[in-house]
Amino acid sequence: MTVTGLVDAAAASIERVGAKAQVLSRLMRVGFDVPNGFVVAPEVDLDEVDLSAWREGLGDVPLAVRSSGVAEDGAESSLAGMYRSMLDVDAGSMVAAVAEVRNSAPDGTPIPVLVQGMVDAECAGVCFTADPVTGDRAKTIVTATRGLADRLVSGSVPGDEWQVVSGRAKPLRTPEKVLPRRLVRSVVKLASEIAAELGSPQDVEWAWDGERIWVVQARPITALPPDVDWTPPAPGVYNRSLRLGEWLPEPVTPLCESWLLTRMERQIHQYLWELIGQVAREPHHVIVNGWYFYSLNWMPAPGVALWRNLVSIVPRLPKNWRNAAGMFPQTIRFAPTAFEDEWRNEILPRYREAVSRAEKRVDGIAPHELMALIDELADHAGRYFASIAVVSGSAYKWEAQLAQFWRRHLKDRLGVSHMVVLQGLEQAEVTSRTPRLESLDWWREPFPPAPPPRDVEHLRQERLALERRAVECLEDSPRKLSKYVETLNGTQRLMPIREEQISQLSIGWPVMRRAVLRIGEALVSSGVIDSAEDVFFLTRSEMDAMVDDPGDMRDEVAQRRSERSFAKQLVPPLTVGRLPLIVRYLFGMSSRIQGAERSETALVSGTPASPGRATGPVRVIRDASEFQRFEEGEILVAPLTAPAWTDLFSRAGAVVTDVGSALAHASIIAREYGIPAVVGCGDATSRLRDGQIVTVDGSTGNVEPTSG
Repeated sequence: MTVTGLVDAAAASIERVGAKAQVLSRLMRVGFDVPNGFVVAPEVDLDEVDLSAWREGLGDVPLAVRSSGVAEDGAESSLAGMYRSMLDVDAGSMVAAVAEVRNSAPDGTPIPVLVQGMVDAECAGVCFTADPVTGDRAKTIVTATRGLADRLVSGSVPGDEWQVVSGRAKPLRTPEKVLPRRLVRSVVKLASEIAAELGSPQDVEWAWDGERIWVVQARPITALPPDVDWTPPAPGVYNRSLRLGEWLPEPVTPLCESWLLTRMERQIHQYLWELIGQVAREPHHVIVNGWYFYSLNWMPAPGVALWRNLVSIVPRLPKNWRNAAGMFPQTIRFAPTAFEDEWRNEILPRYREAVSRAEKRVDGIAPHELMALIDELADHAGRYFASIAVVSGSAYKWEAQLAQFWRRHLKDRLGVSHMVVLQGLEQAEVTSRTPRLESLDWWREPFPPAPPPRDVEHLRQERLALERRAVECLEDSPRKLSKYVETLNGTQRLMPIREEQISQLSIGWPVMRRAVLRIGEALVSSGVIDSAEDVFFLTRSEMDAMVDDPGDMRDEVAQRRSERSFAKQLVPPLTVGRLPLIVRYLFGMSSRIQGAERSETALVSGTPASPGRATGPVRVIRDASEFQRFEEGEILVAPLTAPAWTDLFSRAGAVVTDVGSALAHASIIAREYGIPAVVGCGDATSRLRDGQIVTVDGSTGNVEPTSG
């Protein structure tokens, strides 16, 4: 048979009718509304077969002529866009359209062609019966646009987008306002029934004609991430975009998690307890599916943690009220400056001295002594990071005050973000003389020091001009002018310190990594592991045991390497556990203070981190092994950035990250280089794709689609 009616395609061979037609035929047979049609086999001689009778059976409507390849619409690859599709084809053009689609395969091999009557659609779209980005089977995602869905599928418009969980529909984006809640629920019900019939999560293309929902296509969701549970193993709420989490762009290795990170966290919270009496019970982090999440259970949320901290902090206030003032943007001006002196004159020199001693000893001592050496350096690194939380955290709080003032009194008059007056500040030379980390995980070897940053004189001149304009705007109100000058000076004083301080965190990593590898070499000699780097896949307690009583850990290491490879495929959420309402509000407020303005058309949104707008092609870079792929003018989209990424900023048009805040490396360096940045988007690396043309607005926190 050279031509097959669509209703009969389910029983025909896939070589004759293709995958798309077989699936639609199956759905038609069990009662779903599928536009009627027919399939032209690859070998049909179009000069000899008469398609007019088949055409008449579809009624007096325009036609959709589409490919139905044998390999199309698979779970691993949909081959979307590889073959030609033609819409609104009239009767006189039908045969020519079939010929064009049939021969549109890149290799020229003829494919089956599906011809259907067009739906006169009021709106149309796509329904994913699982979240295609995260793999969450509990979420259904519905997108739609006016008329046919071809603009949506091609990516030329973002369309409306709704998320449905347990029957509750939530609008994520509604620029076209074509999807009433009632229709969303109907589409979800239809798609769920299709997924049940076909036996796997589905990508369903649908069209609504005002009366019925028509099924235009159904296929397995391409490359759907594995279905995993993100429930934390301990009570409470945990986040991967705070403190140490901002330095961990990938699944963490067992040795780093159980040793370095654990010791650093204890030092951080010990320092904060000494400073203000803040109580933070362990665990300070959890690992979920290989990913690190930092505890938020010390934050001021209702419950035991709140009362525990009140009991500890309040009695200290009469004596330490200035220390407590540093906790909040509203009181930051009362906080002491002694913490900067403590960092520069005590914490940093002690850290440097410990590193210097370790460098002299690391190659000549036994494994037990190496462990003690690493313990000491990890403690120093943790105390140093605690100083970052206090000193660099003060810079953020000063900026929050400046941002609020700017938004109330200057933004409408000057038309730009407050971040412009924080660009082009002079940086300490030491920032370009330290090892550069790709990650806190010492499995990743640090990069050599970077060359000094490029000339930013134009940013300095832009900043000075804007400062003068701001003063002119406020001259008629001495009180406001005084407040502006105070917040501007406080912020500008601390901003360069922030980068200088953060850049020197890394000085202990090369020698710590060398010490760990020396222990690994000893374990290789004892037959515990195959290579020195396998040591990173042991835990600290296992390593202790193996040094004293060697055993074979090679199978465990192989298993953990495999688990880490699996974990790298996942798209972790920013938060695990139930986020208390007050903490959710504080997070949202932080982003709004920076100037976030949610856009109805944004592909992803996050925290504004560096001002300006830039348009260019996306390049998703997940780790240093992909750095060479990055081209001049591209939009850098990354899980996060750390000092090892700095070279890419000189070529980037803009930066977008999954993880991060105003304190993150991407925020600091993007401002230094004068390029827009949006951080903390959550899943930008999964939602944006290489080559996609986008516009990044670093002043509002939105990444918008742009026609190429």
